Amino acid sequence: MNPACRLGRLDILVRSGPVRARVGYQSKDGTVIPASSSLSFRRCLAAGALSLGLVLSGCAGQTGAAEGTGSPDTPAVSLAQAREITGVFDGGAGAAALAASAAFFTSSPAAVILAAPPSDPAAASAEPSAPEAAAFGQASAAAAGLGVPLLVAEPGLEDQISAELDRLGTGAVILYGDPNGGWPASVGKRTRVPGPEDAESFRDALGLDALPAAAEPLVTQIAAMNRGTGLAVPGLDVPAPQGSEPATEPAPEPAGSEPAAQPASPDKTPVGRDAAEELPEFSAAEEESGAVVLATEDPASAAAVATARAAGAEVRMVDTADPRADAEVIEVLRNHREGGIYAAGDAFGGEENFTAQSDVALNASELPGGGQTVFPGRRMVALYGHPSGGSLGVLGEQGMAETLQRAKETAAQYQPHSEEPVIPALEIITTVASSEAGGDGDFSDETAVADLLPWIEAAEAAGVYVVLDLQPGYSTFLEQAIRYEELLKYPHVGLALDAEWRLAPGQRHLEQIGSVDAAEVNETAAWLAGLTRENVLPQKLFMLHQFSLSMIHNRDQLDVSHGELAVSLHADGHGTPGEKLDTWNVLRAGLQPEIWPGWKNFYDEDTPMLTPEQTYGQVEPKPWFISYQ
Repeated sequence: MNPACRLGRLDILVRSGPVRARVGYQSKDGTVIPASSSLSFRRCLAAGALSLGLVLSGCAGQTGAAEGTGSPDTPAVSLAQAREITGVFDGGAGAAALAASAAFFTSSPAAVILAAPPSDPAAASAEPSAPEAAAFGQASAAAAGLGVPLLVAEPGLEDQISAELDRLGTGAVILYGDPNGGWPASVGKRTRVPGPEDAESFRDALGLDALPAAAEPLVTQIAAMNRGTGLAVPGLDVPAPQGSEPATEPAPEPAGSEPAAQPASPDKTPVGRDAAEELPEFSAAEEESGAVVLATEDPASAAAVATARAAGAEVRMVDTADPRADAEVIEVLRNHREGGIYAAGDAFGGEENFTAQSDVALNASELPGGGQTVFPGRRMVALYGHPSGGSLGVLGEQGMAETLQRAKETAAQYQPHSEEPVIPALEIITTVASSEAGGDGDFSDETAVADLLPWIEAAEAAGVYVVLDLQPGYSTFLEQAIRYEELLKYPHVGLALDAEWRLAPGQRHLEQIGSVDAAEVNETAAWLAGLTRENVLPQKLFMLHQFSLSMIHNRDQLDVSHGELAVSLHADGHGTPGEKLDTWNVLRAGLQPEIWPGWKNFYDEDTPMLTPEQTYGQVEPKPWFISYQ
């Protein structure tokens, strides 16, 4: 909250005179400061409109309100109290808007309703048309400027909207759009105020100062709107210069005819509206919401975002619909932990998914380089091998401290060629393929957890990621992964499956290339995802080694749906650059788009080995994970 807001009293009254709204605090020196509001939560909405989960609070049934100021005879907007909750406003524009209204408002004497024109589902587009975007922009500005909810009338939501207006105690509605879109059945006998479309009408009808703004990006423009201040309005009509020819107006529609699908204004009253009425006076909520809403440029989230801004909630625009993805977003969420954390739009995956990811954002460690998702926020360059010595790779050619330093220096060579941070990593062969059956008969030597733990802890302190590599022989990948559960609970530790060393009955290492079926990989992935989720850990790298198509049977059936895992296919064959690129292209054919490609450089076997610049410049797409052996 702006510290100056404590200096005076909120003064917002929507009046019946020529200027009907004064919005702001007046400090002792006469300075007008934008008004604010406050948050709480009340679950009262038709099923399906709101996905809300309580976090760290067992009092879902409590309600309360932050009342607006004004005389006892002046109705006031009130907001729900702050609560440690998470929620998603999803299910389309209409349902999302209802959800936001239910989350932020306990009462509102006025509301804005936007009725979308009837549409052909077969011709539906993800992007709104220019008139639709203009209507959303204008309606959002009216709602955000006055500090009242914006509801979207869609076919089938008439009863829900009517019930929400009843719950809010709404007596007056500001109307935009085509009444055939559904608002007449919802509005009933409430006062109807045609929604203004130009700056003069905004000032005269609502007492709000409005300026034209670009129509794109629509949701970003709405997220920047503030209650009671100058509003940059996407789609605001601009009057023609004096002396210019006026635009030709269409002839009036005959009574009972189909109205044009366009936003309404005080001068254009669609069929089904009463004569224009004035907005009764009311007072706005006094305090500012402590909530934060994450949003993308999904146009279906526009009305929910406008309602959040009307309540004073902070709206944070994100490129990725995942609260774990960005370090700055994580910090924002942690600063709003007690006020409520929401997301607007279907891209966030619903309440259960968003709640789990928000739990990670709030409580888990970040990965080296920041954030809690592996890619695309960083790339990695790793040293591969075993701590026992250099015969299995460069990781063991020097001591622990020297290895960590070498990993940092190797990764640094790639940074000039990458827009993303390049993070050093270690890929430790955790179970080593063996020519001897061993005590358990699986032809795999398992390194003791106690021997690996010092490396895990030193890497964590140095900001180095670690991948545990499994060469299981006759064991399954899951059987071996479970042995290292203690290490995999560290936030900076991922897992790699090397199918070259997975033996079928009767096989021996180096007599053939091993292989694994997608079903076994999926079983291991599900276990690792569950471990990550249950322990509230950041996303883990889950890497699959492959240099021959035969190594992973039924690869198209790999389950890449676990949000807890970043699945990477690591092309680790050696040879000339041309041979390796041919293998790369073969392996990538038919690869699920959710899988992140990786690459390996061999110091001795590659002829010649690509330089960092060549690796990032010649290998397309640019690998996200590179290891050195």
